[in-house]
Amino acid sequence: MLCAAALAMAACGGGEPPAATGSTPTLSGTTTASTSSASTTAVSSTTVTATSTPSTSLSFTFTLPAERSTSAGVFTSDGRLVRTLWRGERLAAGTHTRSWDLRGDDGALAPVGAVTVRLVHHDLQYRWEGVIGNTSFSPGQLPHKSFQVPLSLAIDGTQVHMGAGYNEAQSALLGFSTLQPQRPAPRVTHADPFVGFGLVASDGERLYAANTGGLDKGGFLVSFLLSTGQQANWPAGAALCLARLPDGKCYPDQDYGSVIARRSPGGALPTGLAVQRAGAALVVAWGADSKVQVYDKFSGRLLNEWAAPLSAVSSNQLAMSADGDLWVVADDRVLRYTDLTGTPRLVQSISGLERPLAVAGDPANGGLVWVAEGGLSQQLKQFDRGGVLLRRIGQAGGQQGRAAVAADTFSFSGARRELTALALDGEGRIWLVDSHHNRLLRLAQDGTLIDQVAWLPASYAATVDSSRPSRVFANFLEFQVDDTRSPQAAGAWRLARDWLAGLPTNLVDSTSANSGFGGFRAVHTLSNGRSYGQLEVSGARVIVELTAAGTVREVARLPAPPAGQTPVTLYDNGELGWAAVEGNRETVYRRALEGFDTDGNPRWALTPRVVASVPTAANAPWYRPGAWAGLAGPYFPVTAGGKVVMFDPSVFAGERFHLGAVDVGAGSWSWMSSPSGVMDGRGSFQTRDQDANLQYGGNLVAVSGRSVVYGYHGEFFTDSSNGRVGQANQFMHFLDNGLFLGQFGTPSTRAGSTPQAGQSGNNFSWSLVRSGTRTFLYHNDESTWGGVHRWELVGLDDLQELNATGEPGITLALR
Repeated sequence: MLCAAALAMAACGGGEPPAATGSTPTLSGTTTASTSSASTTAVSSTTVTATSTPSTSLSFTFTLPAERSTSAGVFTSDGRLVRTLWRGERLAAGTHTRSWDLRGDDGALAPVGAVTVRLVHHDLQYRWEGVIGNTSFSPGQLPHKSFQVPLSLAIDGTQVHMGAGYNEAQSALLGFSTLQPQRPAPRVTHADPFVGFGLVASDGERLYAANTGGLDKGGFLVSFLLSTGQQANWPAGAALCLARLPDGKCYPDQDYGSVIARRSPGGALPTGLAVQRAGAALVVAWGADSKVQVYDKFSGRLLNEWAAPLSAVSSNQLAMSADGDLWVVADDRVLRYTDLTGTPRLVQSISGLERPLAVAGDPANGGLVWVAEGGLSQQLKQFDRGGVLLRRIGQAGGQQGRAAVAADTFSFSGARRELTALALDGEGRIWLVDSHHNRLLRLAQDGTLIDQVAWLPASYAATVDSSRPSRVFANFLEFQVDDTRSPQAAGAWRLARDWLAGLPTNLVDSTSANSGFGGFRAVHTLSNGRSYGQLEVSGARVIVELTAAGTVREVARLPAPPAGQTPVTLYDNGELGWAAVEGNRETVYRRALEGFDTDGNPRWALTPRVVASVPTAANAPWYRPGAWAGLAGPYFPVTAGGKVVMFDPSVFAGERFHLGAVDVGAGSWSWMSSPSGVMDGRGSFQTRDQDANLQYGGNLVAVSGRSVVYGYHGEFFTDSSNGRVGQANQFMHFLDNGLFLGQFGTPSTRAGSTPQAGQSGNNFSWSLVRSGTRTFLYHNDESTWGGVHRWELVGLDDLQELNATGEPGITLALR
């Protein structure tokens, strides 16, 4: 989870009268009746009745054809929103009467004169459809998910064990049956957030796990009985407690009754683990020490150790042969040792390998071994006892230099080191971690792909091509999506391209991976039919072209913003935009796209134009420079109704609104909405004045037509419905006149054995796109469902807007 200190911010009331009918919505889940977006509106003419009312108020009536969700506000003659009367009330069919007390949102009397009362009603639903990129996604069932790709594999016949490493308060031990690979079914789980079990081995009776560096940075080995899932005891082991309660007792999840090979934090960590099935040898490799140690797997007693030419940064360096010999991955060789518990002897050396990464013995033939190669190979190779190459699986070079992904284009590359894991099951099938593509492949021994288990690890960068919404991106991976079908349906999505493989070295930094914070912040296919993306490279924003040849080409490197200015952002029409605080105003600028040169590089106007500006009043929703605005933001989008949208995502202290708009070319607020307050399902923005736990609040704002949506991931927010602290994961939906339409999303605080529909974590990278007649919102996921989420905004074309104009002292009929 993101963890950073933030300042606080507080509530500004909306002056809403009690609801006439219906109930107050809470934080939204999969669908909500108090939700809407704008597409079509019906606008009434003014009707003045003969009924008089006191001049201290203005009454109005309206008729609903059916039960509907409603919001209403009062506007001045120049279109400025003076007062939000109510937000998101569910009202019954029939005629309703309401009144306005002539006061604005600030509580002061509004100027007397003709005003317009506007009401929006709808029955819009926000439908969570599932996730892209996870083959195991199935509503109501636990999906495969983890903070990282699997780091290690061990197989007992049909049972696959996986070591996930650090797994963000989830079990670091995962698993499934080869008979049902899309259903998680671990034999052992252990949800200790302090450890990272990155190595596993099994002899069919016990599962052995090595801590390779979670929150606890010290190495050690622990074993579990497969029959019960409980920790096993080593007589020669020692107790270990990683965290204690205030009374001195050990936290149960961090209490290890018997561990061996404990190293102090900061020392060498295990880089390989293997165990004999029939014999007593449990072997661990220490790459940084160039040392192999052999323990008695029954007692935990150290039996042997010897020097070996190990790599300090590799993993999965050990594997056991079917006859009890040990395979060791050396720098550029694979070595075979025998007599492990007696006098270890080197009996075979397979040389001429290209950066060997992992090794696996054939469980049915002690003379056969599989080696996964990195570097320029990115292939699997099988050798016999004499070192003769028998088989080669995968295209030479794997994914390197090409974007199109195929079943046999493996990629073991990573931002920090190459990584893979492999093992063979009881049928002789090969299971290979294609780490770069976040998938686990099951291969026949001739290389034929049988099936795959795929999911996305913690992924913070997701976007959709605004002009071609079938292209969905997670980090550098591109999925081809059929949005007319459920993501669960066969063939509804496929991994199409990996743009990281074609990334030039000048665009590579420490985040360049298909997980975490690396990848595209935005992708837009522009008027020349070519696609352009926005990246962040070592803190600099860069515009690139995603070429038809499958490479990534730098187009422009955007300058760092001066103090008081937001970073420059690429918009869906190809313009570059930003905002700057100048004196007591914030001004929005754009540089127009004027065309393209012969190389396809965009040409932007040298002189920016002023789109709009607003005064920086204390209670107003102007963007405070430096406030967190997701990976891609901040944005200042323009609606189809000509409104420039402003958003304050911060949780600083002080009364204010968080969403507002100004007419294009204008210099004053047209409306302000989304007041600070405890999150209530009606678009209130929870701040640190209401919730001292909060670290982050909102992120992006986007528009589609007249719909305005902003995200509120709410790191460490307190859920008022249950008191739990977690992530809010909400989206707030407004019409571009400032009236509230709906709120949707499922907080991480809604605990359960299976993730709830729409539940997510840190979903601050998202896109609002129109595909044909449908509107979708796609967003990233920290690791709740292990994929890119898709919501559909259903019922936009049924949105209706009523209004009437008049002065206080009469009753208006909204039509």
